[in-house]
Amino acid sequence: MTEPVVLFSIDAGVASITLNRPAVGNAMSRELTESLLRAIRDAEADPDCRVVVLRGAGRVFCGGGDLNEIARKGGDAEMHRMVTTLQDTMFAFAASPLIIIGAVGGAAAGAGLGLVLNTDIVLASTRASFHGAYGAIGLTPDAGVSYLLPAAIGSKRASAMLLTGSPASAADALAWGLVAEVLEPDALDARADELAARLVAGPTQVLGPTKKLLGAPALAGYRAHLDAEAESVTGYAAHPDTQKRIRALLEKPGK
Repeated sequence: MTEPVVLFSIDAGVASITLNRPAVGNAMSRELTESLLRAIRDAEADPDCRVVVLRGAGRVFCGGGDLNEIARKGGDAEMHRMVTTLQDTMFAFAASPLIIIGAVGGAAAGAGLGLVLNTDIVLASTRASFHGAYGAIGLTPDAGVSYLLPAAIGSKRASAMLLTGSPASAADALAWGLVAEVLEPDALDARADELAARLVAGPTQVLGPTKKLLGAPALAGYRAHLDAEAESVTGYAAHPDTQKRIRALLEKPGK
């Protein structure tokens, strides 16, 4: 029986959502993004659920978009649907009334970085790293990265990450305000669970409304920006240089 690409459960008011494609670095296929969207909707539908803990199975939190799918779909209508699904999922996380804790145990690249940015509180292990990654494959940012990253770490740092491809370490991310805490790898999951339990034990009636107030200025223009990102990514996915870069990465040993 095939393993689900997203693992989902709810216990004591806390939903656990785990990206479950560890063999390919939890690459964001359309199936995975659709499953993430269903998971957050299912969590919201539970009247007792207030907090979500988001993880990635294996050593990589999320390595970004599924390059095999991008190579196959190019810039066609199916590619646009795949990107639109990703953008819809990111907006659902950002606009959710649930508090979402990201437990980042490894690299978060491209759309994986976007997923991190669309959570509310980020805990990272010392093994975590954060990558723009788009330039290496000749694509513009998606998953809200071009909207949320400058707000999170400042426009100059965001420009350096996205234009040069320079990564941020866990220590960088902590210093820049991208993550709230950095922990040893074997302490990450327990700390995420502890934080989730503390939030659920508190005044849960104000968690969602507080999140809404905090995010109101950003959300006002976020949906339109996600649509603009989707149009840009779809267009450049068919560019010959982009296709060449993707093929080169896919042909590397171990891919």
